[in-house]
Amino acid sequence: MPQLPVFDRLCFGTAGLPAEDAEARDYTGGLTRLHAAGLSALELEFVQEIHLTPSQAEVVGRTAAKLGIHLSAHASYYVNLASAERPKVHASVTRIVKAARVLHAAGGHSVVFHAAFYQGRRKEEVYSQVARGLAELEQTLAQAGVQVWIRPELTGKPTQFGDPAELIRLSQEFATVLPCLDFSHLHARFAGRYNSVAEWEPLLDQLEAEVPREKQVFKRLHIHLSGIDYSAKGERKHLPLAESDLAYRELIQLLKRRGAGGIVVCEGPRPVAVSDAQAMQAAYDSA
Repeated sequence: MPQLPVFDRLCFGTAGLPAEDAEARDYTGGLTRLHAAGLSALELEFVQEIHLTPSQAEVVGRTAAKLGIHLSAHASYYVNLASAERPKVHASVTRIVKAARVLHAAGGHSVVFHAAFYQGRRKEEVYSQVARGLAELEQTLAQAGVQVWIRPELTGKPTQFGDPAELIRLSQEFATVLPCLDFSHLHARFAGRYNSVAEWEPLLDQLEAEVPREKQVFKRLHIHLSGIDYSAKGERKHLPLAESDLAYRELIQLLKRRGAGGIVVCEGPRPVAVSDAQAMQAAYDSA
């Protein structure tokens, strides 16, 4: 199991750099802006390409550490660990490994990805294929000396692998796997459910009871949170918090009452991501 940090509180930040820094990928400026905004987390967005070399990542990591900003990364969108074609599974593993290597060089701790699609197959069949891919991923990272948490994400559509039970089960079976809990996706996946304390509490109870205790999951949470648009088929797109029905304040207050620690990443649209992350931080501080 990775010897990675535990958190005594929730730290809030954005997915990717603030809007004015994103195009130039000015990490020094972006991290400084996040710090000035009172935020303390950044998820490096490697969803289209990995735009940092390991040596560049080391510089980013030193800047982040100086400012007290915790780093994670979102790996490529082009991942399917349940592909029927083994070369595509191996290519997916390779993409995650590349993101994890750069994150490790930056001193980060969690690499997030969308694991697979059902494509009309039985859930158990897809689970078995994802598990084989994760075994390859875990072994490859161990051989490379890369210590990060592997974080399959809770996904926003019923056609995608990644419901809460599947993620908890993977966390039981693999030493370096913990879930990325995307509460916006959870709300969308179930077409508007999971939007109250009464609905979130049983899931958090299950997480605490069933993830191996030594992983300290409640002190190592990695959460995605934003406004979200959805239909009966699940997620449509991310929204600003003000345009969504997601009861994010109640969720954050619940997490604080339960003593949660870790990272909360705002995946809202870039123009409002910083202000939405600040709104989440404010809800946490006032709880």
